Formats: sequence, structure tokens, C-alpha cells
Amino acid sequence: MFRLKVARSAAEIDELRAPWESLEASSHNVFQSYLWNRRAAEVFTAREQPHFIFAESDSGMALIPAVICTEPRCISLAGEKLFDYRDYLARGDERPLLRACEVLAALNLPVSVTAVVAPDNAIWHRLPKSYFCSAPQLLHDEGYSGQDFAEEHSRAFSRLRKLERMGLRICEYSGASPVVQQIYAGRARRPAAGELFQDRLRTDFMVAICRAMANRCEVFTLEHGSTLAAALVTFRDGNFRRFYTTCYDHNWARYSPGVCLLFEVGRRSLDQGLSVDLMTGEQPYKQRIARETRSLFQVNATAEDLRQAFPISTQEAA
Repeated sequence: MFRLKVARSAAEIDELRAPWESLEASSHNVFQSYLWNRRAAEVFTAREQPHFIFAESDSGMALIPAVICTEPRCISLAGEKLFDYRDYLARGDERPLLRACEVLAALNLPVSVTAVVAPDNAIWHRLPKSYFCSAPQLLHDEGYSGQDFAEEHSRAFSRLRKLERMGLRICEYSGASPVVQQIYAGRARRPAAGELFQDRLRTDFMVAICRAMANRCEVFTLEHGSTLAAALVTFRDGNFRRFYTTCYDHNWARYSPGVCLLFEVGRRSLDQGLSVDLMTGEQPYKQRIARETRSLFQVNATAEDLRQAFPISTQEAA
């Protein structure tokens, strides 16, 4: 038995939910989840047309959440600019994955994927790629506690205590809280060129995802009265707490409330037995918190590269 399906609409993607959730139950992150990809396919369909490919044999299955981007026209993976880590999902026999790749190659389009976290996986090791950046991490270690972390970064925690003496308090919310809308509205008002969340579709997507994730989305804030001096949107993902969105009130900038909040949530994470993922980017404040980094890669391949990597013979062999 061999099954192949290409889903080009949200309704067709719904039909893939059961096998998708079976695949994501292994070691993939939230960016490969059905929830995130189904929502992205619906919200960003005018920018990236879904071309999700599912293939299954008696001994394996694969799912590639591919999209056809409109500008520039190329193949990528779902998530617009909001998914930090991209990958396909596969289990067992490799033939379904190869067949799915062949379907992609038949589109005769170049490939552009940022960022790939597992460059040696079956698809990516066959395609041209280059180093993109690193994702700093603070990994939980039985021999390294939150107290050890606080002592190692005493200046940061001294600043936090100063903020607390000034009347600021740390609060926690779930992704269903109205504070999420407040955070992304604040990001949208930033005057900085290239601010990701000045785009209404991205803001709406994140508010909806946070709500859907509910308690798996944890929001931490530093508040002074009704003012959000700083906020951090995180996602619980296996043994990780992923630090996804930060913001701060510029009126409090001299006290670095955003950085103080990151350090405190990092400390709490270690004490809760969780590792911290500071996500894409090598900003100095992230490097101060992190103890490790994970390399990320960008895949850029021509249509010919894709055809050569996955020739028609793979279908005949299957």
C-alpha cells in the first residue's frame, strides 16, 4: 500500500491531522506541529500557497509542509517569517519521503528555507546550504541550578531587585490572556525599520496561536501599576521553554527591564528542570544568558539542484 496526498487548502490539511499528530509526537518542535502549520496555511495563504505533501507506505510515512511563495516565487516551508526552525516530519521507511521530495522537484521551482536545524537529515544533506546564525541556549543540567545561574550573573539579579524595590512585580499569564494582544500591539507600534510585527497578519497569527496553545504558552511580565515595563512570550515545548517574543517600555529602558526579566525566567526554568531556548539570533544579551549555541542553516537550491537530488528514479524504485 502506498498513499500520496497533496493538500492545497486548509480543509485538505485538516484531513492530514491524525497522521500529522502521530508524527509530531516524536522529537519535533512546535514549528512542525499541526496546530502551527494549519493556522499558518490559513492566515498566510496569499503569500505562500500550501502544497503540503503526505506520503505513506506500509512501513513509513513522511509529511513536508511545503509552500509556494509568491514573492519571490519559490518553494519553502510553511510559517512565513514566524517559524524559527523548519523541517519535515518522517518516520520509518525512507521511500515515502523520497517520493514526496520528487513531487516537490516536479514543481520546477527553486528552494529557499530558513532556518534548518538538522542539516544532515535525509533531505537537507542533499541540497546546497550555508550557515545562517546560531540559537543560544541555556540547557538544564543537574549540576547547574538556578541558584548557580543567579550567582554567576549577580549584576543582572541586582538590577532585578532594584526594580522590585521601585514597585515593579513579576506576573505570569497563559496564552489566552488579553495581555498577549497588548504585547503584540506594543511591538507593532515600534518605529524601528523591519519590525516583524508591524505586519497585521503576523500579529493576528501570534495572538491566535498563543490563545490556542493556552497553558503551553506562558507569558511573563514586569509590571508597574497598569504599565508593562517588559514582557516575554514563551512556549513550553517538551523539555524546553522557548523564549519567543520580548518587548519593553522605552520609558523604563535605562533599567533594562527586558533583560532582567529574561534572566529571572531563565533562573526559574532551570529550577523547574527546563532548558531555555533563546531562539534565532546572537544578540549580546542572549549570549550572556546562554551556555551553549545551536547552529542554524539556510538552504538555497535551484530547481535543477532539486531535480538532481531527487530524480525520477526514486519513484520507480518505490
